[in-house]
Amino acid sequence: MLLTVEGLEVGFGAFSPVDDVAFSIDRGEILGIVGESGSGKSLTAIAIMGLLSRIGGRIVAGRICFDGIELAGLPEAKLRRLRGGRIALITQNPMTSLDGMMRVGPQIDQAARLHLGLDRRAARARSLELMADLRIPDPARVYDLYPHQLSGGMKQRIVIAMALAGDPELLVADEPTTALDVTVQAQIVQILVELVKRRGLAMILITHDMGVVAQTCDRVAVMYCGRVIERAQVNAIFEDPRHPYTQALIRCIPRRDMTRGSMQPIPGMVPNVANQPAGCRFNPRCPRVADICHTEIPGLRVSAGDHGVACLRADAA
Repeated sequence: MLLTVEGLEVGFGAFSPVDDVAFSIDRGEILGIVGESGSGKSLTAIAIMGLLSRIGGRIVAGRICFDGIELAGLPEAKLRRLRGGRIALITQNPMTSLDGMMRVGPQIDQAARLHLGLDRRAARARSLELMADLRIPDPARVYDLYPHQLSGGMKQRIVIAMALAGDPELLVADEPTTALDVTVQAQIVQILVELVKRRGLAMILITHDMGVVAQTCDRVAVMYCGRVIERAQVNAIFEDPRHPYTQALIRCIPRRDMTRGSMQPIPGMVPNVANQPAGCRFNPRCPRVADICHTEIPGLRVSAGDHGVACLRADAA
């Protein structure tokens, strides 16, 4: 496997908003990490990128192994060589990644020059090629524009080009289309998937949208309240979802045959990290809750086909 995460626990002071997270991904695969806001998806991505210390967090326990390199505890100088080079992050808001005072083309060039050692001319040629791959019309013209002169969809394509410029092996895409309208979202996701498959990359796609997961991912890890509660091949997740939370997320996917009022929202809210329930963290919202769910924390039980589920009542009717 290219990346293996085992027993990851992320701490902020006395609290652990990510706890015992485990998954793996290989080259050519797209792993979807899905869940509501507050489920720990983005913190998991930040941990993989080695950026926790910048927001006051730390890795309390567990391993993050990238191509045989243990990332947890790796010195910042070595992390910096990996980050943006072999591992690249695509953020959900392009304006947090772009310098508004700098033309977009040279911003793409920087990663190629830093991580690939290209000179100015070669870096520019690579940037234009990436822009064309991302279906940016007239790349030579757009290369010289400033971020404020581009639409949201174009800015996000520039951010993706920046992530690809260092020739990464792993892309971590953290809600890469959240700020875009639905039509542009679909275009961006399609382009990303095509590039990942064509280049043989691995991609972790973090999202709250099960519809996007169904269309793009090979495998899925469903997170709730900082823990992975179900993990399987994408077909298995949709054909045989075993955790009540996964089932509820799937019921929330809009369908063409839906009538007014037929959407089934999940009752309640994701609990605050400082006020998590005892036992299974989903028990306040779960339709199958039983007495044991209030006292025992379910571990991930893996069955045939590497389908794991963390639910004490997974077999209940």
